[in-house]
Amino acid sequence: MVAVAQFIPNDPEIEASVLAVLREHPELRVFIQGAVQKANEIFPEPRVALDAMRYEDIDPPMRLLLYVSESLIAFDRHYHSYARWLAYEAGYPQELISVMPLWSGSPKPNSA
Repeated sequence: MVAVAQFIPNDPEIEASVLAVLREHPELRVFIQGAVQKANEIFPEPRVALDAMRYEDIDPPMRLLLYVSESLIAFDRHYHSYARWLAYEAGYPQELISVMPLWSGSPKPNSA
């Protein structure tokens, strides 16, 4: 299993808010570990970050951000596999965490 602490940002304010959510909802650690482990199986080397910023009152208290820099076509295929796993197998606690796989690749230049 992966250690959740490595995904907590170094910014003291963000770190404090993430740790507060993890203390309030200790079950999130197990979910985050499983979600990151599955992301590592599906996506090539995702960059992982945790965030506890709430933009709306209805937002869950935690966000798991997965930055993936593969081709957009591969990302789309892998995204659907990951979303299927989240929906049907992960026991996704949507009221506590938002899982966001994000494409962070760069578009290929147009061929002349």
